[in-house]
Amino acid sequence: MSGVYLTIAIGAAGFLIWIILSFRNVYAGLKPKVDQANMEIQACQEQVEVEQVSTNEINQQVESVQKDIGALEKEIVELSKKVEQLKRRAERRMATKVKVEE
Repeated sequence: MSGVYLTIAIGAAGFLIWIILSFRNVYAGLKPKVDQANMEIQACQEQVEVEQVSTNEINQQVESVQKDIGALEKEIVELSKKVEQLKRRAERRMATKVKVEE
């Protein structure tokens, strides 16, 4: 009876050794793929960081341009008021000039 148990134990040990060797072969085959995937992930992360930095720079430039636009719009409003005043003055002068000539 002990021979049967010994045979079963040897068979189970052989089966476990076969599973371990199969795992090592699969692991050895997948390790280069995993390393390559990790390198690609790292490259993508670096690219994302570079794009975030450039996006932040662009946002800062947009903010400064918007501030400049606001200042220029104020100048346009002021200049249009001055132009209107000058037009009114010119109209008043034209009216008196016409009266003087008559």
